[in-house]
Amino acid sequence: MTGAAAAGAASGPGAGPLLRILVGYDGSDSSYRAVQFAFGAARRANARVWLVHAAAAPPSVVEPRTEEEQAGEVDAIGEAFEDLRREASREGLVVAAWSREGSPAEVLLAAADEVGADWIVVGTRGLRGASRALLGSVSTAVLDRSRRPVTVVP
Repeated sequence: MTGAAAAGAASGPGAGPLLRILVGYDGSDSSYRAVQFAFGAARRANARVWLVHAAAAPPSVVEPRTEEEQAGEVDAIGEAFEDLRREASREGLVVAAWSREGSPAEVLLAAADEVGADWIVVGTRGLRGASRALLGSVSTAVLDRSRRPVTVVP
């Protein structure tokens, strides 16, 4: 059973509708605040949360990253996911987390479709450094293309 299926398994017939919140996470302060915002909403609504990381080289990187750099990012995200799952568990929340390769906006939108997310939460800017006036390129792309409500947390 995948992480998404496992997290949604308790929402069968008779369990009533559950809010499904998908959160983009990249290790940045902004994405951490988005997670905390989603955890607060999940506590109030008895919702399930999916944390999703997109493992893709930022377009602003001129030189390719080494395998060590890529492995270091994956390890750091994995450790952060474990910490966030422990925190969520202490608060009685059900959280699934995964990292997938691809463009961050594409990965988040596909994951939202996969889990049937009711709501997407993202930070304003990630570690990528690319920004528009107030929002990062990922949050802007998710806002532009999502068929679901999106909250952008500063």
